[in-house]
Amino acid sequence: MGSKKNTHTILYPIVRSVLNVIFYKGFKLHVEGQENIPATGAIIAAPNHKSDWDPPLVGIAFPNRVIHYMAKEELFKNPVFAWILRLFGTFPVKRGAVDTGAIMRAVRELKQGNILGIFPEGTRIRKDGLGRFHSGMASIAMMAGVDILPIAVLNSRELPHTTEPPAVLIGRPIHVKKQKPDKASIEAINQQVRAAIEQMAEEYRNRQKN
Repeated sequence: MGSKKNTHTILYPIVRSVLNVIFYKGFKLHVEGQENIPATGAIIAAPNHKSDWDPPLVGIAFPNRVIHYMAKEELFKNPVFAWILRLFGTFPVKRGAVDTGAIMRAVRELKQGNILGIFPEGTRIRKDGLGRFHSGMASIAMMAGVDILPIAVLNSRELPHTTEPPAVLIGRPIHVKKQKPDKASIEAINQQVRAAIEQMAEEYRNRQKN
């Protein structure tokens, strides 16, 4: 256990440095809103989802903290990619069923003061705009009583072959009080996060046109 932890400690900054070069130098990644990332403490990072590049893109946009993602278990089939995912604190979740183990792991990460990454759409949305938000993000936020960081990820869908540089826009935290989740409260939180992501994306695109 100790040797595994030491290996991760040694390799993490090396892999991160390589990804920094790939994303910032190669893909010309643009990041806004890093001042909204809390220096310490639990929070849920909630990005929209267009491609498998999104987890590392958002992870690199958080320079001083690790995002512990809930990611679909299919991503772990490739052993090399699975190793990189686990190196960055990512753990698998089964889609189409209530994965109690993954939920418990998510709550545990938050109790330990970590950043939990959840894609509220649940899967990649290949069309323009946002897909339907599932209940997981809002439910876990209410169960743990932690705030949510809305994040807009743009121009990642066609990576690595894209004509527009990818962008990660990090919004202000949305406050969530600890309570028992119900349909109305889940919908209210989802709408807040959705509106924040849509607003950031629209404002960014408008600036790019001018």
